[in-house]
Amino acid sequence: MSGVLILVLAAITQEAYPEMAGSTGHDKEPAKQLANEIFNAEGTFFSFLSGEKKSAEIIPTWKTERSEKSLDENRKQLILTFAEPQSGLVIQGEAIQYTDFPAIEWVFKIRNEGKEPTPILENLLPIDLGFPLSREKKAKVRYANGSECRLDDFAPFVMSLGPNEDDPQAGWIGEKNPFRLESKGGRSSCGRLPFFNLDLGTHGWMVAMGWTGDWFMEFYRTDAEVRMRGGMKKTHLSLHPGEEIRTPRILLLHWDNQPIEGHNQLRQFLLKHHSPQINGKRAEVPIGLATWGGNYIKNHIEHGKWLADNQLPFDLLWVDAGWFGNDEAKEGANVFNSQWGAFVGDWHPNPGYFPDGLAPLGNSLKQNGLGFLLWLEPERVFKGTSWTRDHPDYLLGPVGDNCLFNLGNPEARRMLADFLADLIQKNGLTCYRQDFNMDPRPFWDAADAPDRIGMAEINHITGLYALWDELLERCPNLLIDNCSSGGRRIDLESISRSIPLWRSDVQCWPGFGTTAMQGQTHGLGSWVPLSSGCCDREDTYVFRSALGPGMVLIMYEFEKNIQKHFSVEWFKDMLGQMQHVRPYFTGDFYPLLSFSLAEDAWSAWQFNRPDLNEGMILALRRPKSPFSAMQPHLSGLDPNGKYELEDIDTGAKMQVQGKDLLETGVQLQIDNQPGSKLLVYRKI
Repeated sequence: MSGVLILVLAAITQEAYPEMAGSTGHDKEPAKQLANEIFNAEGTFFSFLSGEKKSAEIIPTWKTERSEKSLDENRKQLILTFAEPQSGLVIQGEAIQYTDFPAIEWVFKIRNEGKEPTPILENLLPIDLGFPLSREKKAKVRYANGSECRLDDFAPFVMSLGPNEDDPQAGWIGEKNPFRLESKGGRSSCGRLPFFNLDLGTHGWMVAMGWTGDWFMEFYRTDAEVRMRGGMKKTHLSLHPGEEIRTPRILLLHWDNQPIEGHNQLRQFLLKHHSPQINGKRAEVPIGLATWGGNYIKNHIEHGKWLADNQLPFDLLWVDAGWFGNDEAKEGANVFNSQWGAFVGDWHPNPGYFPDGLAPLGNSLKQNGLGFLLWLEPERVFKGTSWTRDHPDYLLGPVGDNCLFNLGNPEARRMLADFLADLIQKNGLTCYRQDFNMDPRPFWDAADAPDRIGMAEINHITGLYALWDELLERCPNLLIDNCSSGGRRIDLESISRSIPLWRSDVQCWPGFGTTAMQGQTHGLGSWVPLSSGCCDREDTYVFRSALGPGMVLIMYEFEKNIQKHFSVEWFKDMLGQMQHVRPYFTGDFYPLLSFSLAEDAWSAWQFNRPDLNEGMILALRRPKSPFSAMQPHLSGLDPNGKYELEDIDTGAKMQVQGKDLLETGVQLQIDNQPGSKLLVYRKI
């Protein structure tokens, strides 16, 4: 056998729980030390089975080569190669050690350079690693729900790995009963979010998985370590000659002091190193007016003209599903009363709504200074649509009424890339919204041979990355919105290429609960800095519950005459407030209260920009809360500085010492039920 392994190391930190602490800088030594240990190890930080043998037994017998080079001032690449003497199996590891953050990340690529199929490789785990911790010390895993169209989407949790203070043997999570987190159905953030905080007491590691398919991660303890292992759920495969696969990407970021330090370091790391770029700068999360696609083009054009005529600071018009196929054109169509789902796979504009195609709309929006977002769902192909007839060899399935467009087929992927690039360029799209409303797991399982378990998933997910990378290269000003039934494909790889503008399908229903929206900001914002909230009515409490880096204002119910339902004055007031606080959402995030979805509670948080010496505080009193005031302690401020706080509603200002804000807090009074309080502050 021969093996080469390319490993990429990069560290991150993240968190947002009640423990508060100001930033103390990044101690990069633990991450640097871990990178050195991994780079010089004999393959002990990952694992797999080959036949009946464990990788830890066979890797030390392979030829090993190491090299390194500087990529730029903040990144050093480490190349680690293992080669087994006889076969053509190659496992390559590419490692990046970051110098501006205490971070390491890695990915494995495995290929067959021989003339015969490789032996079966099983349980390919890109991380199987221990962190020293004596038995008497406590360890915890902090994690979060993913999205499943539930009120508790992205809710945070903490799991103790032991020991229990009263009984050291109780609550002990050992190798035989590991704590396991995993995705569901083949979409990466369906079930659980693939971001974790391994809390070892006075320090810990932020962990992220980069795999937009199915994954698992297990944590357990030995007498001397806390161990972590994970990767794809299913791998039992032989590689054909010339074939190459890759593993999920793993990211570790070290933190000291309080867990919140890790979460905020992670947020800043992701903003700098794993966020979409446009023209060399991090993409802005847009403010969009969302309309149902099944609407006459004259109405879409009027919406854009109304926004421009009234100088409302929207970034784009959002044209959702329903614009395609041959469904009957009618006034008042929406997601619930039309047959849009039956035409997924007929990707031509509905002639009843768009007799001259989409280009006139794109041209009109451009003239009015607006971007153009368009919804598509290319991976799901409904029975009887043109793609099932024209390209049956590009599809997997069917399973039920749907087929899966096989992104693992290079020819199919080229066709799709050409189709999408042409659609984007000819119609002036600035944001491509990719949805995915089914689980791919059954299609992959049906496609895999017994000695190729995992291959359909690997090929599809690597094909997805190749598709997005090609679109971003061919359409350099493009933003990709990653939906997938609302927030079900959020992971390290996907957020490097896209932004989840629709983070949960809870928002699909008119009058959706704002408490769930607040929970999404608290839960997801603790790990992933870029996403959008949603507002669907003229209500300041609802709007502020949706505040974030971007915003989606949903107008599905008022398509025919939007101006009769939303006043220009309210729009200008709310959007003016958002423009004021928008820069703060890329700062450090401090929840001021523990997570709760209770209607008699409050939500409150602080976003702090230490680089600007500015920030914001938002408090939301829910409808049934009996409490009219709170006094939270702030974080991340200079205790020796003086700060000016301004109430956005009243304009009232006051000056307070940083030490008092940190130790005594700030009084927040909200008399309305529900009601909100928005403050901004700056150091003077």
